[in-house]
Amino acid sequence: MTHTIARWLPLLAALSSGCAPAPAPAAPAADEGAAKAASAALTALSHRKFDIQGCAASEARVVPEAEARAGSPQGERCVILVARQSDKTWLVAVRSSLSSSSFGAQALVTVLPQAEGVGAIEYTR
Repeated sequence: MTHTIARWLPLLAALSSGCAPAPAPAAPAADEGAAKAASAALTALSHRKFDIQGCAASEARVVPEAEARAGSPQGERCVILVARQSDKTWLVAVRSSLSSSSFGAQALVTVLPQAEGVGAIEYTR
């Protein structure tokens, strides 16, 4: 009987591997809507003499609204935090680098739901 089962083991192994659940799809690096919102915010800030040197929408991090509103500490690099608000608008916090002409200032930019424009900009230090 052992001899008979041994003959079927390769077939059973092949069949059982086909029953395994499919691997989970890879999560996107960042939400596409968040990247568009970050880009809209950077464009608006560049028209308002806010130095966005070294800022890239592709480096935006999606965070909860409270974290975006709190912002990030001043540092040597530009930081962009993006949060979806309950009214479907985007809150984009942009902290300029200390080496920029904005000297580490922060802007809180409210971007419209489809990233078609900017609703408001608040500046903080």
